[in-house]
Amino acid sequence: MKGRNSVGVAILYVVIGGIVGSLLGHFLSVLWSPLGHDYFDLGSPTGPWTLNLGVFGVSFGIWLQLNLGGIIGIIGGLWWYQRRGS
Repeated sequence: MKGRNSVGVAILYVVIGGIVGSLLGHFLSVLWSPLGHDYFDLGSPTGPWTLNLGVFGVSFGIWLQLNLGGIIGIIGGLWWYQRRGS
């Protein structure tokens, strides 16, 4: 059970690091523009994917945009998790 909890905590650190890094990258991009450039896009932020079956429909939407600040934040989250564990 300890290993499963450890993976959840690691994912939490990575997500928080990515969010904080992405926000910092966005705001600090006025000082150095590569921080705010989107290097990785997955999904569509314009709208969800929709499956219309006539009687009912299902919509699902998820997207991911990583800038350099977010990538640095993810690496920082992994580093912080490793540091916390030792």
